[in-house]
Amino acid sequence: MDSISVKTNRTVTLIGKNGQASGVLADLSIENAGVQSPRGARVGTELELAFEIPTSEYFRSLKILGKVTHRHNNDQGVYLKLHFQNITPIQRQYILEFIEYKQRLSQMSQKRQSHF
Repeated sequence: MDSISVKTNRTVTLIGKNGQASGVLADLSIENAGVQSPRGARVGTELELAFEIPTSEYFRSLKILGKVTHRHNNDQGVYLKLHFQNITPIQRQYILEFIEYKQRLSQMSQKRQSHF
């Protein structure tokens, strides 16, 4: 079962054996990342994801190995779903803090909208 996923729009670098590409981190959970990329990769390909997220104290830079589990073309290039491999407990904690941050923003936005 997949964990809670949040939508985001953060810059990510995908690093593979044959080069690297910049993309957009479209969604994130403690198990997976969805990336919008100008370059595709085959299902089963291992890529390192390098990105920065706000946590409870600071912005944290993360580098996590992921394996492509899904891909499809769209009008923005290629959407890749990557399952994290060997994520450390501290990386998991940083992602969880980011998810909680995004959930708080969503709740505050909903409260503001209910006042109008």
